[in-house]
Amino acid sequence: MITESAVVIDYQAGVATVKCQSQSACGSCSAQSACGTSALAELTGKVGEHIFTLDTITPLRIGQTVEIGLEERALLFSALLLYLVPLLTILVTTFIGEKLFQQELIHAIFIFFCTALSLVVIRFYAKKLQKKSAFKPILLRVV
Repeated sequence: MITESAVVIDYQAGVATVKCQSQSACGSCSAQSACGTSALAELTGKVGEHIFTLDTITPLRIGQTVEIGLEERALLFSALLLYLVPLLTILVTTFIGEKLFQQELIHAIFIFFCTALSLVVIRFYAKKLQKKSAFKPILLRVV
């Protein structure tokens, strides 16, 4: 179980909204100017901020610190889905496109389209996974 401390920002009728901060070294890393994660965080304005909703029978107060957890299996499956599927899509469409198309521009457009389509499919599948209890964070304890 992967655990993280979080702060309750809202609680209504058994559903708590919690916010946790990433424990990364992005602010002090020497490679910050060349880092994609740092640049993405600056673009979105959410530097390490994550907000989750949890179902809980424990009554909570706003501002209370809690410990939440997520199964490693769910995190590994999500990472596998997000990284491996597009990579395999690029490889497979490269080989298929090589046989189907003679022009490189059409071949490149085919690869781009199939990869984009795989990302759209992953997004819809991830929304389906979010509804499963194994992929939701749970409240472990009140700190």
